[in-house]
Amino acid sequence: MIQNNITTIDGSQYEGGGQMLRSALALSVIFQKEFQIINIRSNRPNPGINNQLLSQIHLICNFVKSEIQGAELGSKQMKFKPLEKFVPQDLICKATTAQSITLILQSLLPISLNSQKPIQLSIQGGTYLNHSPTILAWNNIFLKLIQEMGIQINLEVVKDGYYPQGGGEVRAIIQPINSKLKYYVNTQYSKINQLTCTYLLSSPSAIMQFDNQIVNNLKEYSENNILPIKSNIKVVNSKKFKKCYGVSLLCHSSKNSYDFTTINDSDKTIDETVHQVINQAKQFLLNQTSFDEHHQDQLILLMALAEGKSEILIGKPSLHTYSLIYVIGLFLPECKIELRETDSKEQFLLSVQGIGYVF
Repeated sequence: MIQNNITTIDGSQYEGGGQMLRSALALSVIFQKEFQIINIRSNRPNPGINNQLLSQIHLICNFVKSEIQGAELGSKQMKFKPLEKFVPQDLICKATTAQSITLILQSLLPISLNSQKPIQLSIQGGTYLNHSPTILAWNNIFLKLIQEMGIQINLEVVKDGYYPQGGGEVRAIIQPINSKLKYYVNTQYSKINQLTCTYLLSSPSAIMQFDNQIVNNLKEYSENNILPIKSNIKVVNSKKFKKCYGVSLLCHSSKNSYDFTTINDSDKTIDETVHQVINQAKQFLLNQTSFDEHHQDQLILLMALAEGKSEILIGKPSLHTYSLIYVIGLFLPECKIELRETDSKEQFLLSVQGIGYVF
C-alpha cells in the first residue's frame, strides 16, 4: 500500500519473518523510495526486530545516508527514508554473536551491484546456522547461479562460525554491474550425479557408514544408479552440541544443484541427523524441480531487477516465496510475477518479467 509516497508493508503477511524487511531495505535504497513496515516478525516466537535484523539495518545505514525511526531491538514497526543514492565504500561488519553471514550478504548484494567500483566486504558471524543458507551452499550453488545473470563475486571463507558463539569470518569482493542483469531460465530437472557432504561434529569420527547410507538411499534419483560422494568433517567446538551440530548435503546434476542441510536445534546423534537429511532430500528430489527453497527465494528479487523474462521450475511455493512476491509488488508494481501449476501438483513455473533496471 502507498500513502503520501510512503510504501507501507504489513510484516504479518505470509511467513511474517525478517526477510520482508531485508528485501524492503534493498529495494528502498535502489529506487530511493521511503517505506514503513508494521508488525515486524509478528509470526515469530520473539516478534519485532532481533539482533540479526538490527545489525543489517545499521549496515545499510552505513552504506546510505538515511532517516530512520524505530530501529531498536524488539521494535515492531520501522520507517526508513533514503536521502541519497548509494555511496560506494568497503565495509567491515563485526559481530559478537552468530549472526548469519549469508543473510547479511543477501541484504547487501543488490545494493552493492549499484556501485561504480568493486566493493570489499569483511563480515563476521556464523557460516553454518539454522534458518539461513550455509556458506558452503552460497559458494557452490548460489554464486554459480547468479554468475549466469552477470554477477561476479569472489568469496573467501577465512574461518567458519557456529551457533551460539559465532567467530566466523568471510571476505567478499562484489563487482559492479555495468548495465543490466541478464534474465535467468531453468525449467528442466535432471537426475543427480554427485554428492558433497560435510559432517559438522564435535570430534573426528568414522563417517564411511553414513556416506554409504546416504548414497544407498538416494541412488534411485541418480543417473545409471551410480552416485559418487565426496565427504569431509568440520570439527565444531560447542558446549551445546557435544554429538552432532549438523550435516550439510549438496546434490549436483548436469543442470542443477540442491542444498539439503540440517543444523540441529538440540544435541542429536549423527544417525538422527543423517536420517533427517536423507528424508529431506528424498522428499524434494521426488518432485523433480530445478531449485531448493533457499535458492529459489534468493533469485526472485534479482530476477525482478533483470532485463527480460526469467522462469524457473520450483516446488510448492513457500510462505517465504509469497512474502517476497508481496514486497516486490509494493515497490515494483510494473514487475509481473506469475506462479503456474504444472501437470504435477508439486511443481510450479515461477516467471518474472523483470523491469530491466540499469545499474
